[in-house]
Amino acid sequence: MDTMRLPSDVLESIFLRLSVSDVAKARVVCRQWKLLLCSHVFLTRYGDLNHENWVALFGESGLNEGRVLVLYNATLSTWHRVALNFLPAEFTDVIAAVDGLLCVAGQINGKNIMCVCNPITRAYKILPCLHEVPSLPVAVMVRSNHKGYQCTYYQLIVLRGDAVAVYSSTLSTWVEFNTGLPYRPRSPVVCSGVIYGLQNMGSPWKSSWRLVYAKLGEGCKEVWYPLYRSEWGEILDILRQPRLLEAKECLLLVGGLKHSVASNLCSTFVILKLDLTTLEWCEAARMPHAFYKHFDLNMDFKIFGGGSSVYFSSKVSPRLVACDFIDGKGVWHWVRDCPVNSYQKTFFCKGFPFEPRLDCNP
Repeated sequence: MDTMRLPSDVLESIFLRLSVSDVAKARVVCRQWKLLLCSHVFLTRYGDLNHENWVALFGESGLNEGRVLVLYNATLSTWHRVALNFLPAEFTDVIAAVDGLLCVAGQINGKNIMCVCNPITRAYKILPCLHEVPSLPVAVMVRSNHKGYQCTYYQLIVLRGDAVAVYSSTLSTWVEFNTGLPYRPRSPVVCSGVIYGLQNMGSPWKSSWRLVYAKLGEGCKEVWYPLYRSEWGEILDILRQPRLLEAKECLLLVGGLKHSVASNLCSTFVILKLDLTTLEWCEAARMPHAFYKHFDLNMDFKIFGGGSSVYFSSKVSPRLVACDFIDGKGVWHWVRDCPVNSYQKTFFCKGFPFEPRLDCNP
C-alpha cells in the first residue's frame, strides 16, 4: 500500500515510533507528511512519549565533515552523528545550548557574530551584531517552559568583562547591563530563573573562587551578587579547575580534589552539591581510582553534563567516564564506543546537555 495515502491517524502511529532524526527527514518527503509532522498535536504527543537522556559533544571531524555534533542517548546507550554543514562556514564554535537549540559563534570580515540553530531540523537564524563581543564568548541560554510549537521563546546571555548582554527571541534585540565585575564569571549555568557563575578572586599563582549570581526577569538588570556563607569556609578552593553544572534545585561543583588548599596536586575528581533551598554543601560522589588513573590533570580534560549525569573526557582516553545519580547515589561507569575520540579522527572541543527536539525554532 502507498504509505502516503494512509489515514493520518495510522501515519501518526507509525511516526511516533521513529527517532527524532528520522522524523526530521520524513518532513521533507511530501506536503502531507510535513503538515502532519509539524502539527502541534503530533509534536505534543511525540514529546510526551520521548523522555530519554541525551548529551552532546561538539568537535571538528577529520573525515571531511567539518563541524560535527555527536549525540549520546544515555537511555539506549547509542551514538548519533549530526553534521552542521548547513551552517555558513564562518560559524565555528558552539558557545551555548538549551533543549534542542545551539548558539554558534564565528567571524565575518573581522566581526564576531552568533547564530542560533536547531541541528535536527537544520534551521538557523543569524543574530544581530553585538558590539565588543569577545572572539569566543562565554554564554548561556534559557528557554520558556511552554512546549507549544508556535511559542518557542529563548534568551541568550553573553558575559563580558564588565557587562552582560541579553538577546530575546521575542524582541530580536540585544539589551546590555553593567555588572561592576572586573572579570567575567566562568562556567555559567541557569537554575530556576537565576544565572550562577564562578569568579576567580585570586592571582595567577593561586586561585580563589567565589560563587556569584544574577536574577533574570523582565525589568531586572543583571547585576552580579556574591553567594557565600561563612560556614562554607574554603570549600570552593579545594577543587582544581572547578566546573559548575546545573541539577534540579541544586548546583554541582566538579573538579580535581586537591590534597590541600595550598596544593595543586589532586587525588581524584569530586562532585559537590549545593542545595539552593538550604544553601548547604555535601559531597555527591567521588571518582574511584580505577577510573581516575586514566586522567592527567596536567592535560586537557572536559567536564560536562548536569542533572542526573556528569561526564568526564580526556585526550589520553578514547572513552568517557560517567557518573549517574540513581536514588541519590553516584554510579560510575565507562561510556564506550565514543566516535569523537576514536583514532583521533575528530577533535573534541566541548560537551553539554542537549535534547534533540522538533519543536524548537530559532
